[in-house]
Amino acid sequence: MASASDFEQAVGQAFTVEAGGRQIALELSAVNRIASSPRPGGGFSLLFKGPRETALPQATYRFAGSGATHDIFIVPVAADATGRLYEAVFN
Repeated sequence: MASASDFEQAVGQAFTVEAGGRQIALELSAVNRIASSPRPGGGFSLLFKGPRETALPQATYRFAGSGATHDIFIVPVAADATGRLYEAVFN
């Protein structure tokens, strides 16, 4: 089971996901612990930033990077001139 500590050292690093036959780089922007989570080991959320020109729908993607692969369900949460933000919640 993934934990916040699995990702905290990777903040600022790029992960690659495959979407529509293309490789898309998403940067891990933040790891936020959820103190009140009943999840064993504690809950947490991940915030990823991707390119503005590529909109990924909410779905499960295989994230490759930081020496490991993880299947993570992400949801688009914001977009601005600099890129698109996606969130994954482990709760």
